[in-house]
Amino acid sequence: MRFRRPSLAEIAERNRSRARDADLLASGWTPSPEDLADAPFIDQYEETTYPGSDKPSLKGQVTGHPRLGSTYVWTSPLIARGDGWVRTEGRFYRLGSPAPTPEPEPPTPPAAPYTPPTDEEIGDLLGSLPDYGLDPR
Repeated sequence: MRFRRPSLAEIAERNRSRARDADLLASGWTPSPEDLADAPFIDQYEETTYPGSDKPSLKGQVTGHPRLGSTYVWTSPLIARGDGWVRTEGRFYRLGSPAPTPEPEPPTPPAAPYTPPTDEEIGDLLGSLPDYGLDPR
């Protein structure tokens, strides 16, 4: 699926909205359920870092995204987090459940050190091989 590039006006609005929300959140404001009613819902998410940076972000299954619809997403970097929500550089998200943490793989036991076969073991092995193509005399 191909998406259209946002216009300069849309980019400016996104930046303005992010700065406004960052200021509000820094002052102690938190979004109400009404503020989050139209926010996309991200479920089975895992915390990660945004590619090429050390900024936190989320990956997960989203529903109700205004541009992407319902699909697996990697969010833009997080700028704030609250009880049941996050604010990324792009928008608010309502949070569902984190993805289950996979069980760690059991450690692989160390391999036994190699010991070469003895002359007797080599002789026994060679003696057990059939004599294909040899003259039986």
